[in-house]
Amino acid sequence: MSRAQRPLPVPTVLAFAGAYAVLALLGRTTVVDGATVSLVWPAAGVAALWMLAESPRHQWRVLVPLALVHGGVVWGTGASLTVTLFGSVSVAVQTWLLCHLLRRWCPSLLGAGGTASLRMPRTLVLAGVAAVLACTVGAAIGTTGLWVDGEPTDASTAVAWFARHLTGILAVGGVGHLAWEWRTQQVPARAHGGSTTELVLLWVGSVVITVVLFLQPYPLAFLVIALTVWSAARFRTFPAALHALTLGSIGLWLSLLDHGSFARLSDPLAEALVSQVFLVAVLLAGLFVGALSDRIDELFATVTRAQREAAEQAELLAEMTESMGEGLVVLDRDGRVERSNGASRRLAHRVRPGAPDADALAALVALVLHPAADNTDAARAELGVGDVVVPLANGEEAVLAVSRTVLTRRLADDGGAGVLLVLRDVTEHRSGLKPLAGFAATAAHDLRGPLTAIRSWLSLAIEDLEPGAEVLAPLRRAERATGHMGQLIDDLLEHAMAESGELVAQDVELAGQHGVLAPLVGLLGPDDVLEVADDLPPVHADPVAVRQLFGNLVGNAVKYAKPGEPAYVRVRAQQQGSRVVVEVEDDGVGVVDHDRSLIFQRFHRSGAVRANFRGTGMGLSICQTIVHRHGGTIECLPTAPGTGSVFRFDLPAASGSASSGASSSGVASSSGSSSSGVAPRAADPEREERRGSQAEARRVPESSRVSSPE
Repeated sequence: MSRAQRPLPVPTVLAFAGAYAVLALLGRTTVVDGATVSLVWPAAGVAALWMLAESPRHQWRVLVPLALVHGGVVWGTGASLTVTLFGSVSVAVQTWLLCHLLRRWCPSLLGAGGTASLRMPRTLVLAGVAAVLACTVGAAIGTTGLWVDGEPTDASTAVAWFARHLTGILAVGGVGHLAWEWRTQQVPARAHGGSTTELVLLWVGSVVITVVLFLQPYPLAFLVIALTVWSAARFRTFPAALHALTLGSIGLWLSLLDHGSFARLSDPLAEALVSQVFLVAVLLAGLFVGALSDRIDELFATVTRAQREAAEQAELLAEMTESMGEGLVVLDRDGRVERSNGASRRLAHRVRPGAPDADALAALVALVLHPAADNTDAARAELGVGDVVVPLANGEEAVLAVSRTVLTRRLADDGGAGVLLVLRDVTEHRSGLKPLAGFAATAAHDLRGPLTAIRSWLSLAIEDLEPGAEVLAPLRRAERATGHMGQLIDDLLEHAMAESGELVAQDVELAGQHGVLAPLVGLLGPDDVLEVADDLPPVHADPVAVRQLFGNLVGNAVKYAKPGEPAYVRVRAQQQGSRVVVEVEDDGVGVVDHDRSLIFQRFHRSGAVRANFRGTGMGLSICQTIVHRHGGTIECLPTAPGTGSVFRFDLPAASGSASSGASSSGVASSSGSSSSGVAPRAADPEREERRGSQAEARRVPESSRVSSPE
């Protein structure tokens, strides 16, 4: 059984019962001659605390002894049996209703399911409303008892009953609840609180001033409120509430002893009522100012903590950017360098040795944003899309893959967005691609001739053999092996071309009669379906590479369809900033979760795919290379088992459709290049035709063959 469900131990129950009895006897001492009920009832606050401390499952352990103690004290001090019975019921119902409402409306309170006290303005208001409702019900029951007993009753009788119980709940119950929190919880200090000396002087001065104000006849008691506001603003809520309760109690008792301006009232009931209103006003002023001060301190602490965390994150980000190998340059809306990291400054000083950082960075940015025509991918085949050649001061050259992202934050009062440049030195990588591609092409060409001869001789041998010959099966296996070897050679050549071949970036339509997706129907079977929307945005990319990219993805969807079912392939795309995000979805066998990050590796094929489908494991690696060279990323999205697969990638948006100043799509570029760094150029028909014919010549004759996705 949890602590909230266990009943209070017997010693605690006896302590609450004793405290209630003592305060009830104290209240009964205020009964004036000729009256039946007391003028004040501080014991109501003890009853509320007692009920809150008890588990809701054991409320009878409070209500029964509470009614008995109350009845015993009241009947023992001269009240009639009727008044005693109705008074006991009134206190029990009032206490139960108060705690029931607090547990429903203020679940953060101690005793209501939480750990806090009356230190929030909203909580204080809700608790006050609950006390008013509970005391109203209690006053109705108690006043009815007086009427039944034959006592003279009117509206003032009910108001007086209501006031004394409400005062007891707010004064003793409210301050007691704050003391409960003070004892059991860690209450934060004031952000700009007072000293101990100030607190001692405030207490001494407040008591003296309150006594003086109530010993003179003029109505100056309201000045005490200023002292409580001072205390609540400078010190924590519990000491401030205790200070307000002390000053209000001094005023109440001095009034009951016929001192102060309240003593001028001829009716003792009215005098007690006004004195209790004064006490409640002083206490509420302290509580509300304390609650607001706590809220201000909480907000101040939150802001301070956020500022500290922001400073730590900024420091961490600065350390991370300084340790990066890529150069980072932030430009303001006028193209001036606003921030940079160590890698960009080192690169800038290779361009302008000995120059100040600002001048060297400005020179580097000018070369990157406005390169010479013969220093871009438009003129040099070994460069990727968006690469820029930067001449260095020592006569050498550096090849930079440039990513340019529009920053949405405003850099000036009149508006404007900045630009983030990411500069990645790919000199060694680009210089090694061309020989590698040449070697791959030469090796593939030299291997294809002998392989074709072997396959031809095997075919002739198979044709000359009798159908039942023993060597027929081994020869057919050898023929299939040569076919697989030819497919592997073609895939290796295509991968080399995708990685280092010349890219001619131009605006390319995806959909429509002349789009790159139109010829893909040749990859489909008679029942297969390729669904392409008519409004796919165009891209700015190499058309041959894009055809190869979509051909591999659509061909894989057809190849890996569920056995016995036609393939259904959907292609959708939307422009996001300067990028076009494309999704190719199918309803085939799908990709298991642990293979989604591995299928883009060269030659990777899962066990299930290897057992049921033929392939080389190069197709998706070629797709990834093409996407990376266009500054994007490709991923296989998670799907439910047996529902197919979804491949998402992004390409540069066509120059005519990319909105100026639009923010980046947020797709990270693993190659460091972006569409914003591609210099638009007109297509070269002869080179396009030559590259297309070379690529087609390297493909196997079967039009439906595509590379494996594994």
